[in-house]
Amino acid sequence: MSSAKRRWVLGGAAFGLVATLAACGGGEGGGGSGAGAGGPVTLRLWSDKGGADVAVRAFNEAHEDVQIELVNVPAAEMSNSLNNAHAAGDPAGAPCLAQSDNRQGGMLLAQGVIADIGEYLEPSAGEFADGAIEALSIADVVYGVPNQRQPVFTMFHAPTFEERGLDYPTSWEEAVEVGEALREDGVHIFNLAGEDPSTWMNMAWQAGARWYSIEGDAWRIDFTDEASRTASGIMQRLLDEDLVERISYAEYPAMMQEYDAGRIAMRQLSTWQLSGHQNNADETLGEWEPAPNLTLGGQEAPLSAADTSGLFVPALCEEKEAAVEAAVWLATQAEPVTAMADPAEGAGWYPAVADPEPYLDALVPRELFGEYADETVPVIQESSEYADGWIYGPNSRAMYEELADQWGKAMNGEITVESILTHMQEWTVNDLRQQGVNVVE
Repeated sequence: MSSAKRRWVLGGAAFGLVATLAACGGGEGGGGSGAGAGGPVTLRLWSDKGGADVAVRAFNEAHEDVQIELVNVPAAEMSNSLNNAHAAGDPAGAPCLAQSDNRQGGMLLAQGVIADIGEYLEPSAGEFADGAIEALSIADVVYGVPNQRQPVFTMFHAPTFEERGLDYPTSWEEAVEVGEALREDGVHIFNLAGEDPSTWMNMAWQAGARWYSIEGDAWRIDFTDEASRTASGIMQRLLDEDLVERISYAEYPAMMQEYDAGRIAMRQLSTWQLSGHQNNADETLGEWEPAPNLTLGGQEAPLSAADTSGLFVPALCEEKEAAVEAAVWLATQAEPVTAMADPAEGAGWYPAVADPEPYLDALVPRELFGEYADETVPVIQESSEYADGWIYGPNSRAMYEELADQWGKAMNGEITVESILTHMQEWTVNDLRQQGVNVVE
């Protein structure tokens, strides 16, 4: 990538960005200390994920020259915490590793808060699953070491379908039809939360929408493409025909009661959500059967569309190369990967490694799936084909907050789902232009 293109991708004057990244070196601060004194380098890691403590302990036991200090920073506060540390400009107050995902990564990169780590990660690229590094990249800039992907699949309450002689839907279009049949008995096909538009956004992503993309030296914004409209049409039918329950994720126990009572027939989820469902089920344990993700818009095979998580290196870190090497170890070695994949003590994560198969059996909640448990690993493996090419832009967090606000209105019947697309097109373009970002439509 040319230096001009790199400066543009990493940001511009409107974001107060630094085009030339600080060189990796010794010295104190930046979430790393001790090198200048001849002792081991200590890298500070910000994360709140289950299993991170076990992973860090394994790293520290395996290394003498580099140690990791784990600091609990809630995921909901991560972006603000990183921004505040960067604004303070003191390397001693910033970590050298931070756990986050691509929804935050594009924004943090544009703001100059996290570094381009491509040159340090490239030698280890073969240790990661196809597409994992690209999911934490914009153009040729790599901003994260991937440690979690999200294969998206479904599970169905088998008795609900068997008692009515209904087949499981294999597409969202079929889900609408099945939902119409279930509605007669007071059963909803699915649950949607008014504060969370991710199911709809990911559906559009799966269908081929790319709300942000790069064109020349500008960001192209496109919320109104055919794929987004297809997803909107399906969602509108689910809402208009009262085929879905509408329980907030903040009311998780209430939502789980509906699942456990057999009043919600289907759930779309990934591996990290499985243990929670098992732990909160009673009457329906053993009655859920896993199946591939639903297709839409005439797709021949389902694709997964969901965010990728990884370890980011803040721009203030003075030990960037050591930080990337540590992140690669945490993301690929058996002991830390097993700890993060553990559904009970860890995060239940599907690892982003080239060969995840050794970790998959441990992800299966056998009580939840009962006689169907042996079907789970093949379903997960079949679901590990991803809709690639999706990136988030410089204002991704603000965009998502606006999207969530509009989604809530659609859930309440105040506006249509499709009208959100036109609103978000105008809102996102204006927001970026007000910040001095070059935009095309």
